[in-house]
Amino acid sequence: MALLQFLAILYIICQTEADTGRGALRLVRNNYYSTVQAWNSGIVEIFYGSIWGNICDDAFFAFDEADVICHQLGYTGASSYGNTGTITSYGTDVNSMLIEDVSCSSSDYLVLLQCSVTTQYSSFCNDHSRDVVVSCYSTRIWDSPTSGQIRLTGGNFSNQGLLEIYCNGEWGTVCDDTFFGTEEI
Repeated sequence: MALLQFLAILYIICQTEADTGRGALRLVRNNYYSTVQAWNSGIVEIFYGSIWGNICDDAFFAFDEADVICHQLGYTGASSYGNTGTITSYGTDVNSMLIEDVSCSSSDYLVLLQCSVTTQYSSFCNDHSRDVVVSCYSTRIWDSPTSGQIRLTGGNFSNQGLLEIYCNGEWGTVCDDTFFGTEEI
């Protein structure tokens, strides 16, 4: 069962759509986006339905959801969260709202699409004052890895890069001799 969960998470993380995978996240400040390694805080954008857009901070959004976003970006969790209506230091964003009602039943999830979301958003999500903002702890989840932990390195977004696994006290790459179809994605 654990292997099945691992493969499902790996598939979600590595799934691609065009050059960027569905569900990829990035942080934005004053209309400039970061790569995975650049910033640990900003307006959250998600790649969903072939475009980049925003997540609405509604009644469901709380620390569990912010933690999952930070986990997907490679951090240990969220130190704070809010929206652009209350936190103005990141400017505003020009992209449309794509999802709302993000609800994570656990803060231990590794990717946001493990949570429930809806693409039918309410009228109060129409302006940019509800764009989700997170501030993640600066500690990376792989700073104190456990055996069998995986990560993607060298990619521009949270779902791109070289697959590495932590084993016997060091990070190593995964051999692709038996990868076929969706495993390579």
